[in-house]
Parts: sequence; structure tokens; C-alpha cells
Amino acid sequence: MPRDEYAYILEYLPYGMADSKERRPSAIILTDSLGLLLVVLKKDVKVEPGQKVYIGEDKREEVHHIVERISPDKLSAAGMQLLTDKLHQIILENEKKYVDLINKLGPINVRIHAISLIPGMGKKTSQKLLLERSIKPFESYNDIKERAGLSTTVDKAIEDRIMEELYGKDKYRIFT
Repeated sequence: MPRDEYAYILEYLPYGMADSKERRPSAIILTDSLGLLLVVLKKDVKVEPGQKVYIGEDKREEVHHIVERISPDKLSAAGMQLLTDKLHQIILENEKKYVDLINKLGPINVRIHAISLIPGMGKKTSQKLLLERSIKPFESYNDIKERAGLSTTVDKAIEDRIMEELYGKDKYRIFT
């Protein structure tokens, strides 16, 4: 899996995390692969929530180093709102990517299929979805919703699953 190149600042912490001994300017970021990370910023660098920053292997302008992967419960209310807004934007902008992923998801083990891990995809809905995709691959979120007979929107279900994965509520990861 390729490394992330860019991330979005969700929260700027001028004095680091409240529970940290180190008081260096830090930020909580959302990576391209939908990981939440705590990073230490370079000296005298100020960033704004929502700003896109480079975190790749080459020379970084804002980020000094990555500290650790964190859970969304470390975010403030404003950071949490920005996280949900960015997730929603990413899911809508990358519809083809997520539809293709749903077209390719397979069984995790003998009893669990990855599709059944998505909120709103119970046993019957999962079976209907698998049947429909075997006839013809899905082309859009709306196509999935109509052919599988979902009561919720697909983008919202994906967003809910991503949040569950970020919180670490399940040992299986399909989107992050």
C-alpha cells in the first residue's frame, strides 16, 4: 500500500495535546487513506483547520514528524465537525473508488462478509446486494441504493463505517 502524500489539518494544537508532557506545536490530521494522526509541526509554522499539508517522504514544509495514530475522541467539537465534513466531502468526491470497492468486497471468513460490516447492510440486504452485483457491477451510490433496496444512503453508510473504524470499534477494516 502506498504511503500517504497529503493530509488535512483537523485541529491545530499550539501547545500540543493536553495530556502530553511535550509542549510543541502539533496538529491532528486526516490522511488520504482516512487515518487520524497526531503530528508535530516545524518550528514557527502555523496551520489552519482544513488546510492541506504534505506528509510524504520528500521535504515537508509544515510537518516535522508523525507521532502516532489516534482516535477521534481526542478531537474537540470543532475538530470533530471538520472531520465529519471532510469525510463526507471525500466520500462524495471519490464515489467511483468506493463503488468499485463495494463491487470487489469479499468474505472475511466463512460466516462474515465484508459488506455486512457496513451499517444498514444486514444479512438479507447483503445477500440482495451480492446477488445484484453478480448480475451487473454497481455504477453509483444511487444504483446501489435502488438495486439493493437500501433505506439509507450509501455515502452515509460508508461514512458511519469509516467512523466506526477510526474509533476502533471493530477489528476488521474495510475503508481505512
